[in-house]
Amino acid sequence: MSQERHLRWSLALAALFLAMGLWLEAMLGLRAAGWVDDPLRREFLRLGHAHGGLLALLNIGLSWAQVHLGTPEPWARQIRRAAWLGAFLVGGGFVLGGLWHGPTDPGLPVLAVPAGALMLVASLVATALLRTGDRAPGR
Repeated sequence: MSQERHLRWSLALAALFLAMGLWLEAMLGLRAAGWVDDPLRREFLRLGHAHGGLLALLNIGLSWAQVHLGTPEPWARQIRRAAWLGAFLVGGGFVLGGLWHGPTDPGLPVLAVPAGALMLVASLVATALLRTGDRAPGR
């Protein structure tokens, strides 16, 4: 993923999850049935909105950090892809896990949350540790 595409998609992801927060606030303010009266759904939608929005902003910062730290481009492309997908999986996993859930437990999509979180952590560590002269694997 190119730096420009990563930055644009990260901004779009931030807009998506922040707009979702506005929608969620409207549903809560209007006391819309199905949203307010289901505490598990309400909690997981809030978690998805908050995590998705913040992690999209983290991706914007990661894009900036890679430029200023001189992360080698072959590594940077893979790191950006993993970081963006990780943010999407965390936010989306919470949202989908809250929309389709059992009586007391979130739905199966919530299993995407730890996978996405690990992708994000690995992306941040790789960006922090890689230096300009480091070669990509297989080269």
